[in-house]
Amino acid sequence: MLKKVKKVTKSVVKSAAQGVRNDPEVRKIVDKYPRTFRFIKKRLTPDERFGLYLTMGVLVTAIFGYLFLKILFGFFTQDPLILSDLRILNVVSDFRTPGISEIMLFFTYLCDKSVAYPGVLLVAVFLYLGNKWQYSLAFLVSIFSGEAFLKAVKILAERKRPPLGVALVKEESLDQSFPSGHAFLAVTFFGLVGYFIYRWVRNRAVRVAAVSLLGLLILAIGASRIYLGVHWPSDVLASWTAGAAWLAMTMTVLEVRRKFNEGKRRIGEQETKDRKTINSVIKGVSLSTIGIAFLVFWIGFAAYYYSRHSFRTSPLIQGREEKPKILINQEDIPDGLFANLPRVSETISGKPQEPIHIVIIGDKERVEEILKQAGWLPSDRINMKNVWRLVMAELEGKPYPRAPGVPSLWDAVPNDLAYEKPTESNSVGERHHLHLWEAPFSYEDREDVWFGTAHFDRAVKRAYSIILPTHTIDPAIDVERENIKSDFIRTGKIEKVEEFQVVSPTLGKNQSGDLFFTDGKALIFYLR
Repeated sequence: MLKKVKKVTKSVVKSAAQGVRNDPEVRKIVDKYPRTFRFIKKRLTPDERFGLYLTMGVLVTAIFGYLFLKILFGFFTQDPLILSDLRILNVVSDFRTPGISEIMLFFTYLCDKSVAYPGVLLVAVFLYLGNKWQYSLAFLVSIFSGEAFLKAVKILAERKRPPLGVALVKEESLDQSFPSGHAFLAVTFFGLVGYFIYRWVRNRAVRVAAVSLLGLLILAIGASRIYLGVHWPSDVLASWTAGAAWLAMTMTVLEVRRKFNEGKRRIGEQETKDRKTINSVIKGVSLSTIGIAFLVFWIGFAAYYYSRHSFRTSPLIQGREEKPKILINQEDIPDGLFANLPRVSETISGKPQEPIHIVIIGDKERVEEILKQAGWLPSDRINMKNVWRLVMAELEGKPYPRAPGVPSLWDAVPNDLAYEKPTESNSVGERHHLHLWEAPFSYEDREDVWFGTAHFDRAVKRAYSIILPTHTIDPAIDVERENIKSDFIRTGKIEKVEEFQVVSPTLGKNQSGDLFFTDGKALIFYLR
């Protein structure tokens, strides 16, 4: 079936091309500029030495090179992508678990120089034994010249790494964060290995599986650098684009050389003679056996290195930085609450969204107690299991009273607490939703201060629910604020409630694009 589709597609393309060439107007232009069109035809012909392979290679290299330069200039000009780095890291840190941390640490070690460089040398030796000494040399030159290029960019940028408060491991070079060396090496190293496999392995299924696996490995290594908190997300994105440009450039050179040497019998005869010589040196051992032995050795070495440097054997985990709290008293409220702090929550890119309209003064235990007594339930963490449970509950119409929600951000930090209250329908679509952040204050040196936003979720957005459990909200967010006031007063645990103006009346959008409107006021709840 696939062969028939390819045959029909090729026939249609060929017929369309012939129709364009035979068009009178096209013929006039071609006859007017014959040299230009001959040049273009050669550049698009696969069999030409400097034909289609060179054209596509230059084009791909230019595209990824442009994207890298755009990110690099964005770093110097503080592009919104760069400004969102800290928010993304803070959100990622909320999803860490001991098991995932161990997996991510293993991925990151695969491109640690102590592990990756032996792998590079093994691949180079394997290529030499397979009579691909030119490819072996090109492979080594590409890897190590790429490392030199990356080092130069690091020195130029001199970007500080993320603060230790969001990092799980500590890197030695604290001022060389941009771009990520691990992510760049992953693209150039595993990318070239994938190219060699695709070029020389005959089994189509093996080729596709190997290239796909290597592609996922490249993504996992880059993601591990963000997860571990040792690189900003833009560092990894820059390395992926720079690495892709470097890889495309190397592959283009190799493909042009291959086309240049194609059909030369003397080269083929020399290769046969060399292969016999090499086979005699390795005493008849098949090249595939050597390749498997090299792969097993390298994986074993990587596992040994990981076992000596894992979280279980090394004290690498860094704790969150405890920031000193600001002492405030009754006379500092409300003016002192937002003297140097944002009055609104924000999207992942830093755009303002719902304003803070709930302030609770009391320690965490009493906050959780009053919410429980008022019928509010803590939301489950976002993970694959809970997201799947939410999706199935929505599709099957089943209740899930603790369904997870997308974290909200304030002052670049995701909410510390998330609570929800089911409605009479008891569905995952309808619910009251509350986000709370622990503010950097100590009220009268004994009470915590919590900032919050609340809204009513009307329905799950089915188009995005498989990726993230996103809801459509009721735009009248002040109604939810008043509902919380009623819930809290009914518990009998409120000492007093005050109201003050945080922002002017506002019409805006939240991070999922839903409209909201508010009078801009906030309620302060003093817990007994």
